[in-house]
Amino acid sequence: MKFLVICCFILLLPCVLCHMPTLYEFFSHVVANVNASRARCDSNQCQGRPGKRGIEGARGLPGIKGEQGEPGTGEHLEKKIKELEDSFLMIKKLMMRKISGICYMDVKNRHIISDSQITASSIFNYNHQAYYGRLDNLDRSGGKYPYWAAKINAIGEWHQVDFDASTLIGGIVTQGCPICDEWVTSFKILYGNSTSAMKTIQENGSDKIFAGNSDRSTKVTNIFPHVIICRYIRVYPQTWLGHIEMRVEYIEGMCHGLL
Repeated sequence: MKFLVICCFILLLPCVLCHMPTLYEFFSHVVANVNASRARCDSNQCQGRPGKRGIEGARGLPGIKGEQGEPGTGEHLEKKIKELEDSFLMIKKLMMRKISGICYMDVKNRHIISDSQITASSIFNYNHQAYYGRLDNLDRSGGKYPYWAAKINAIGEWHQVDFDASTLIGGIVTQGCPICDEWVTSFKILYGNSTSAMKTIQENGSDKIFAGNSDRSTKVTNIFPHVIICRYIRVYPQTWLGHIEMRVEYIEGMCHGLL
């Protein structure tokens, strides 16, 4: 028996001295080598279980900073904003002119508003009729003057348009005398469906005073605080330069808020 143990020890000694593969190493080798007869390996043949990932190494130094790019538009932002604002104002002015023309109620057009529909409290003489006081009027044929002029300069004089029926009105456009330095500088507006029951446009509980003209031909547009509905509408001059003289047009109620 002792002899048998010694023999086994001698036979197993080389294996003890060599590296014995683990089960994982053994079966990895079997999978890699389908043939079972080759299912023997040592540490040089069998691949062991993957080890844990090591600690991340230190990061390298930052790279060199790139070249500065071209100057952006931010450096010229104020200039760009000013250019855009100027362009917007120009477009707005062009649109306002177009919209204003569309919104006029055609008091200036005798085919729409006849001479009999335009009256006044008084006229300076025959050549200064109320119906000559139409916006843009320049017609001086027959000795007439292309504007309305009151007989006297006094508060209480008025210029009136009769639209024949109740109408929505949103504002008024005025001009001065086209051939002399005389014009209305401020005025009130009265309106109603009867000349015996007219009321003044008010704002904040008081009669609204509208700004008039400051030269011969510049159109001054005044939008009413709210749309009014009336058949008759009158301009009552409050202040003037030289003499009460003017030309007028009215704005469609549907255009209120657009101008």
